[in-house]
Amino acid sequence: MEAGIQAPVKPRVCHKCGTPLEPADRRCWACRAAVPADGWPADPRVGDVVLGRLSITRRVGYGGTGSIYLCEDPGGGSIAVKLLRPEMTRDPDMVRRFRLEAVLTKSLGIPQVVPTYDFGTLPDGTSYLTMEYVQGVSLDDVLAERGTLSLEVALEVTRQVLAALSAAHARGVIHRDLKPGNLILARDPEGRPLVRILDFGFAKVLAEADDGCPTPVARLTRGLSILGTPHYMSPEQCRGARDIDGRTDLYSAGVILYRMIAGVPPFDADSPGEVIQQHLEKVPVAPSARWPDAPPALDRIVLRLLEKDRDRRYPTAAAALADLDAAYPSSSHWDVSRVEGAAVGRSELFRQIRHQFQSTGGAGLKLPWASRIPWWGWAVAAGVAGAAIAVAAWALLRA
Repeated sequence: MEAGIQAPVKPRVCHKCGTPLEPADRRCWACRAAVPADGWPADPRVGDVVLGRLSITRRVGYGGTGSIYLCEDPGGGSIAVKLLRPEMTRDPDMVRRFRLEAVLTKSLGIPQVVPTYDFGTLPDGTSYLTMEYVQGVSLDDVLAERGTLSLEVALEVTRQVLAALSAAHARGVIHRDLKPGNLILARDPEGRPLVRILDFGFAKVLAEADDGCPTPVARLTRGLSILGTPHYMSPEQCRGARDIDGRTDLYSAGVILYRMIAGVPPFDADSPGEVIQQHLEKVPVAPSARWPDAPPALDRIVLRLLEKDRDRRYPTAAAALADLDAAYPSSSHWDVSRVEGAAVGRSELFRQIRHQFQSTGGAGLKLPWASRIPWWGWAVAAGVAGAAIAVAAWALLRA
């Protein structure tokens, strides 16, 4: 799990919509614009100074919600800054989702989750968050270079992801966009392998009645009907289901494990629509059919994670991890109890979410009870209030 693979020296963007691109891209994945004759323009953010002191030196990643840049602080050290995509900055719901991502990653306390330090708005209106800069390499880059990983490394990555998911799910947080590009292979201060999870921009918060979490936060995380990256989306995500739960992350973890050991994802096609159709209808080929050395127990675990009916998957990440450890005993120090012990409590997490959203004075969020009243209910209430005022005025005049 060593570092060494660098991000492109000269990151590019689309000349029409500003979406981050790679130099080799022939079309913009967002607006489908063709590459100009002289190539994509350079990312204008590289070289900027933000927050009055942070100098952007290079782009280290990007995804559906924004780009992440490496910045140098004159006071010493490096820090990462994530900037929301320009068109999303103009969408109040996306800005609130971005803020929720910042609050979650700042508050969760899960060692595998990269923490946020601060968040706000730049002078040009762009929403930002600052976060720990992780010295490591993305799993996506490793797989692009090597094709596959050893079984030992693949299982260690999966163990840490499942342990982190177990803690997050217990706190009502679902990632919804797990993929190799959001996993950084790094090391802890003692030099031991540590997987870091990025990009909670599509995270969903499941609030229960006794959490006291405002309805708007749960409403905020429902948003678009289909979120995620097609190759790693669960069948229920592909259908745009509203009742997504933690088992969608288990499916994504299964796809990642499959790719790490087989070298290819279980489903692939020329278009995102075809990939989604395969998630919905096609039975996955067992990993051993593509990697003859795959142990039978691994086939069983992976295929259960990839069950199309979520009721046939593992019920929890902890259950999947227990089965994995039973089949492949490990000395990994990242077990569920240690990750749980480091994470903030569920009630404290929701207290911090409430505090952050209430500090804006509502900022466009509906009151919990108001969000459940239809338009005609408000009309009736207004009529009743008007009648009451008229009666009171008449009584006052008579007196």
